[in-house]
Amino acid sequence: MMFRHGLRVSEAIALRKDHVDLCLSRIWVSRLKNGLSVEQPIAGDELRAMRRWLSHREDALPWLFVSERRQPLTRQAVNYIIGAAEKRAGLGHMHPHMLRHSCGFALANEAHDLRRIQDYLGHRDPRHTAHYTRTAASRFEGLW
Repeated sequence: MMFRHGLRVSEAIALRKDHVDLCLSRIWVSRLKNGLSVEQPIAGDELRAMRRWLSHREDALPWLFVSERRQPLTRQAVNYIIGAAEKRAGLGHMHPHMLRHSCGFALANEAHDLRRIQDYLGHRDPRHTAHYTRTAASRFEGLW
């Protein structure tokens, strides 16, 4: 979800179950750092995974993601999870914010326009989004 929705760690751990509408396949993303909060669609595979996850939950806790101790995940826990996945995949050093950047680059590589990516990531200033589009070779497709 952090990759697909371009979430910062703090945004991911702050997600609550009532931010998710499984019937409409939507999630409300409350952006931090003075970003623009938006409602985003949930893709089919993600929706199925969320339904499975929530069906196994036997608690009434409000958070979407909880630890084994039935507390909201911490930044340290997310760092640990990303680090463990990095080791299993045999990747170099990764940090959770790289998932947000990867989202921006992936959207740019799919030739989405700057404004659309800006809104999706919740950036108020287009300069924060522009670096994702600068490296996308697809931006030159169809010029000639």
